[in-house]
Amino acid sequence: MERISILNKSVILIDKPAGPTSFDVVEKVSRILGVKKAGHSGTLDPNATGLLVIALGEARKAMPVLSGLDKEYIGTMKLHGDTEENELKKALKSFLGEITQIPPVKSAVARKPRKRHVYEIDLLEMRGKDVRFRVKCEAGTYIRKIAHDTGENLGCGAHLIELRRTSVGPFGIEDAIAIPELKKMTEIEVNKILITLEKALEMIRLPKIVIKNEYEPKIRNGSPVRKDFVLSAPKGAKENEYAGVFNEMGGIVCLAKYIDKEGTIAKTERVFLD
Repeated sequence: MERISILNKSVILIDKPAGPTSFDVVEKVSRILGVKKAGHSGTLDPNATGLLVIALGEARKAMPVLSGLDKEYIGTMKLHGDTEENELKKALKSFLGEITQIPPVKSAVARKPRKRHVYEIDLLEMRGKDVRFRVKCEAGTYIRKIAHDTGENLGCGAHLIELRRTSVGPFGIEDAIAIPELKKMTEIEVNKILITLEKALEMIRLPKIVIKNEYEPKIRNGSPVRKDFVLSAPKGAKENEYAGVFNEMGGIVCLAKYIDKEGTIAKTERVFLD
């Protein structure tokens, strides 16, 4: 496939199959599209399926704001013993709110207790010992651990047998494309499913600073975002919070962190090439 002009600064939503690692999927998508560099915003286990948000080319620089988005999953756990549906519902609801988890042995992070938020958790279906459930949670929550701990709470044991990620922040699985379909697509068809970086940042509601066009070269050369450069900026921004710096035409210039000191509103961090 020939290189597509908007590829270098776009996001694509891929429906990952069971089997390959998330890195394998990124590599495959890169080869299909002819993009030299790409990255995903959150790993799925090899056996898990569902939504991978893949940033192409320059869009990889937006990973600090794309990787921390909330996630939603549909999981199936197998109970190791019999239990009543009401007891199962109570066990699941006990995970609502802030929970503390120790990452599994096979995880890529240190096995230290970490706090995460579970916003929603629902029982979808119970067929014998197989239980389908839905979880909406903070990034970095281990669904496999929730299944295991549910079994512990019930006193019968349980383990996760299937997991599918259905959303990442505002991005949904219904808009994702499977790799076999991607291979068959024409350049025009691919263009239609790409999400420009500007649109992706709008979708995640990244705080937005708009600068006067005359100061864009200074920002691109690493200058901090001074208050006199700015046409508009959100109120109530927190120190060290990321914002997108845009020119007057709506093009992304860089990611910056608020500092609001001595005439400077933000520190330039990641500059995007034109």
